[in-house]
Amino acid sequence: MSLILLSRRLFPLFLAVLLIRPDVVAAQGPDIARARRLIDIATIALAEYAEGVIDGDVLRVEELNEARLFLEQARPAAVEFGVEDIVNEMARGVNALSPHAELESLLSRLRRELESALGVALDPLPSAAPSLARGAAVYRQACAACHGETGAGGPLASTLDPPPGDLTDRAALAGVTVTEFFRKINVGVAGTAMPAFADQLAMDDRWAVALYAASLRWPSPSKQAIELMASGCPGCLLSLSDFGTTAGLSDDTLRAVVVERLALRPDDTLLPELVGYARAAGAREHLGADVELEAARVVARSGALVESALAAATAGDRELADQRAVDAYLAFERVETRVRARDARAAARVEAAFAELRGALAGGSASEWETKQAEVSAALEGALDRLTTQASPWVLFSQSLIIMLREGLEAILIIGALVAFLTRAGAGAQKREIGWGVLAALGASAITAVGFATLFGSAVVEQEILEGVTMLVGSAVLFWVSYWLVSKIEVRKWQQFVRAQMQRALRSKRTWALAAVAFLAVYREGFETVLFYAALFSSADGAVGGSSAIVVGILIGSALLGVIYYLMQRFGVRLPLKPFFAVTSTLLYVMAFSFAGQGVAELQEAGVISLTPLSWIPSLPALGIFPTLQTAVSQLVLCVALGVALVWIFWLEPKTVRARA
Repeated sequence: MSLILLSRRLFPLFLAVLLIRPDVVAAQGPDIARARRLIDIATIALAEYAEGVIDGDVLRVEELNEARLFLEQARPAAVEFGVEDIVNEMARGVNALSPHAELESLLSRLRRELESALGVALDPLPSAAPSLARGAAVYRQACAACHGETGAGGPLASTLDPPPGDLTDRAALAGVTVTEFFRKINVGVAGTAMPAFADQLAMDDRWAVALYAASLRWPSPSKQAIELMASGCPGCLLSLSDFGTTAGLSDDTLRAVVVERLALRPDDTLLPELVGYARAAGAREHLGADVELEAARVVARSGALVESALAAATAGDRELADQRAVDAYLAFERVETRVRARDARAAARVEAAFAELRGALAGGSASEWETKQAEVSAALEGALDRLTTQASPWVLFSQSLIIMLREGLEAILIIGALVAFLTRAGAGAQKREIGWGVLAALGASAITAVGFATLFGSAVVEQEILEGVTMLVGSAVLFWVSYWLVSKIEVRKWQQFVRAQMQRALRSKRTWALAAVAFLAVYREGFETVLFYAALFSSADGAVGGSSAIVVGILIGSALLGVIYYLMQRFGVRLPLKPFFAVTSTLLYVMAFSFAGQGVAELQEAGVISLTPLSWIPSLPALGIFPTLQTAVSQLVLCVALGVALVWIFWLEPKTVRARA
């Protein structure tokens, strides 16, 4: 059972102790820290022993001596916890050059004894995927003076005896894991100048700097290497994104996996980059913060534990089978809240399936076990689908087409009205300035689109936050545009708007004034278009064919706009403003409603906004409706704002105008 699952099983016990005996919990804190330190020291001792002694032959005396020194350091804490006999036996084994497997068995026994006494896992993982950027900052502050910026030695290296280790030496560190880096950072290295950082750095910072230091010997992965890993071994991403798994794997293991799964030659030029990517893939900057991969890992782990439960039941151990089934459900609990936020019924199906499985394991037949296992698997897959499935391609296509037509038609209407006004005012010669303003606006819109694409492509770590904020901003702008269209639904009001814009420009008597009016009118539409499509592409993330559907909507919408513009110029066709404004404002409001819910859901996924499930609200992802209090409140605000806007436009404003008249 993984350490995370163990800690989740013990949480109710810890809570009970906290409520009943706060003094006991306060006393346990330092004990747990000392026990973890003892395990770290003993583990490092065996790692040093494995490097110095192979098959009973001493190959590196200094490593053997370091192992002895570490075990000597561990003895006082071992006496305190009453496990000195295990540490002494390990020391005797080291002196007798015993097989490494025997000493590992003693280390496992030591860990079990301490965990049993304290009721807590002693090799804690970070609270979230570590950040390489944070690791680099901590490294520069605490490590670079001795190890150097690149890991090959810093300004103090020549003054130290022995000198600090070379963190760029791939051969020497090929068998070292990130977890071993973490342990050495915790307790320091005996006989060297490296101090213990357990009391100086937060645990998450220690994991971050351990991952960063372990990555220094490898080049940063290129885009080609990342794409090769994703296309050549998509299944690898599931395990590589799990820092809890990769932290315990050596570079040799990662290299062997990459070579085998991608069928590479040992001298392939991309191999160092691929190993470097595998080493750091669990970081937040790469795959560690991918919530869909996390959900898939949790479901896979839960399914594996269910299979283990059936194996135990087949072997006749009903008690172990029930324990494994409970562990499987506890594994699912890591994503249960998110599933419930998407679809409360999907979460309820998983709960019911696990309850029936446990009942079958307690007294059912083998055929019953298999039936219930299949039901659990189906429920888990359904829950995973609710977490990863996005809007359908048809919905995305229709939304894309609506955005392009609405924004394009409004731009055409505005420019057409400006040109018509100039013609009626006898200033037809100034149409060229309108054209220059339109071209400048189109160029500025293209630059804005490139900026958005660059921003979304580079902000890997906080991409969900960026997407959520963009959706909420898009929702607000969509609502404002919808309101603005309704406010101009009367032809008289539209003409007053155009006349006011043009008269202001003509009165300025400056050559750029008309161009500025055209630029602002068109760029407003262009900026809105870029913003809306950024939010739309975000909502399509993960949907099969979603991006293609949006692009098709853009192309068809652009073609229709070209046809409409030709008809208007060639035959003087005029759009019926009132129906056009009414229909498009309604569609835009629906999109604003959808974006509001999806934006809040994205921020909930990123942990920025809390998540409170509401089982009585249906789940309709296409409309951005999710059964949580926070998404419901955001959409309720839009409903209230819509009511206020309609009351103002169709009742209060006309009443005010009549009163003034």
